[in-house]
Amino acid sequence: MKQCKTCEEIKTLTDFYSGRNSCKVCVIERVKRSTNKQTKTAYDKDRRKKKGDELRAYDRERAKLPHRRAAHNEDTRKRRAKLKDAIPDDYDREGVLAMYKLAQKISNLTGVQMHVDHTIPLACGGEHNVKNLQLLAGTLNIAKGANVNFQLNWEKYPK
Repeated sequence: MKQCKTCEEIKTLTDFYSGRNSCKVCVIERVKRSTNKQTKTAYDKDRRKKKGDELRAYDRERAKLPHRRAAHNEDTRKRRAKLKDAIPDDYDREGVLAMYKLAQKISNLTGVQMHVDHTIPLACGGEHNVKNLQLLAGTLNIAKGANVNFQLNWEKYPK
């Protein structure tokens, strides 16, 4: 016989997982509470308030990892597009993420920093979907800015 630390009832040893001080019923209830969407959202908000700076620093460092860079870039663009109501109903996350991964691979292979650019910029009413994305070299993307009718002038760039 053993006393549960959570409900404080005395139960048989078969009612406990090995190495646990809480009974199986209490463990299952705790797991259900932690996977409840509303409870988790409230927990996450509270945690962000208490440890905001520490978590932001962790997120920044995690975003620098090579296997996370494309997903981080896609998440950042999606967040900005959501602020401008530019996420379409038929949003294809896998397709958009594939564009960011492709840009990362080309950058690694060629040494030229590639950007995923919105053909019609979000600032001009463009949507954040695969149909509105293109790969551009970083310098060209910065030169393009939020222009819809960007024309490359070869005289400006050295050969």
